[in-house]
Amino acid sequence: MRTIIIILSFLFISLTSVSQLEVYFMYSTFNSPDGPYIETYLSTIGNSANFVKKTNGNYYAEIEITMIFKKADSLVAVDKYVLNSPEINDTLAHKPNFIDLQRISLPNGVYNFEIQIKDINNSEQKAYSFTDIISLDYYSDKLQFSGVQLVEEIKPATEISALTKNEYDLLPYISNFYPANLHKLSFYTEIYNSDKEIADVFMVRYYIEKYETNKEISTYSRFKKMNSAPIVPLIGELNIASLPSGNYNLVMEIKNQTNETLLKSKFFFQRSNPEMDTQTNLTDLITETNISEIFTGDMNSIDSLSLYVASLRPIADMNERNFIDYQLKSASLDVIQNYFIEFWLKRNNVEPEELWKKYYEQVEYVDKYYRTPINRGFETDRGRVYLQYGIPNDIYVSKHEPSSYPYEIWHYYRVLNENNKKFIFYNPNIAGKEYELLHSDLTGEVKTPNWERLLSKRNNTLYNHDILNSDESWGSRAKQEYDK
Repeated sequence: MRTIIIILSFLFISLTSVSQLEVYFMYSTFNSPDGPYIETYLSTIGNSANFVKKTNGNYYAEIEITMIFKKADSLVAVDKYVLNSPEINDTLAHKPNFIDLQRISLPNGVYNFEIQIKDINNSEQKAYSFTDIISLDYYSDKLQFSGVQLVEEIKPATEISALTKNEYDLLPYISNFYPANLHKLSFYTEIYNSDKEIADVFMVRYYIEKYETNKEISTYSRFKKMNSAPIVPLIGELNIASLPSGNYNLVMEIKNQTNETLLKSKFFFQRSNPEMDTQTNLTDLITETNISEIFTGDMNSIDSLSLYVASLRPIADMNERNFIDYQLKSASLDVIQNYFIEFWLKRNNVEPEELWKKYYEQVEYVDKYYRTPINRGFETDRGRVYLQYGIPNDIYVSKHEPSSYPYEIWHYYRVLNENNKKFIFYNPNIAGKEYELLHSDLTGEVKTPNWERLLSKRNNTLYNHDILNSDESWGSRAKQEYDK
């Protein structure tokens, strides 16, 4: 039987407005006897909200939330409500964080999703909005995983509440980022229709792999024996206290009694654990490795090797970037060689050169097409995005619109674990290749709400930053292309 691999989609956003309201939001999708539904998780940081006094003398915050689901331009569902914080009797004390969980039933399909969040008690704050594409694709006779809910705390349910699933209360962990002080990764998922494809019992295996290489980390693996049923809940837990910083996938596999993998699903997360980064098991490999024996190229020239290392920045993690940004220029040849060896052994300790060769081909490509008199290709915004996220599915190029600077719109159908993401690059100097990243809707990238006006700055006044759209500009196609 063919193994099916699924990359689970999710949305994690940290929303911080001008007045610093801090809200974290994620969602997951599930199926039920009554049909598919979306489960949303939202956490408001209490100290960022505005608390007001009630008639009873206590203080509380009010957050207005609007969730909109559309198919094409047709409105399918709207969920608008006010989330109230716990009451406190003193605003000088610590303001509690508060969590909200909602379930919205929707039929299978692809939806344009928008969430709007506003602090009702802050008149200066406008509603913050974010959009994504959500897909529901569940069947009654097909072996499937649900989405993944990350969990902060699991305990037996004493009474039914919004947090209850299968007799357990699951307090959601609303982030896919695990800092050093968190030592446990817990999750909840569901398996559907195993009774229709598997007789009696089956095994579920879950483990952690490196995101960049899909290489399993053998010390992070667990098995569970499950009984077939229409819906099988799975609660998993892994100790990640010793997991170094990096990008990872949580991988879940369904296996039959002959150990054949029937279905595989992956969920992306990030880890920051600086104390463990220097305690990896690569030390012996690095010490024993002669760089010239496994890597071709001029590895004994400090100038050439420094350039190689600098080109790694687009795919380096946070700690690796610190070396490139602050230590590379003053480092000795031995230190740079060890850094280069460790960088690739961490990603593939069997064939590190093959991975380097494939990457360097892309470095040479961006140098050919995006290099400028000032910057190498990998140092430009377009080169960095290309190396970090791969080849875009579509590129729209405009060089001669009457009122706009030259610009490009890059469209990724899927990047990391997000769908339908765009990057807008523009050239405010008009001549040359020095394009800058103006705006992207990908999590963690530059966001410029009034990008349309900046793009058409030659034809727009920028005195009012609350105006997002450009003035009427003859010949401009930027917004039309971006909204495709």
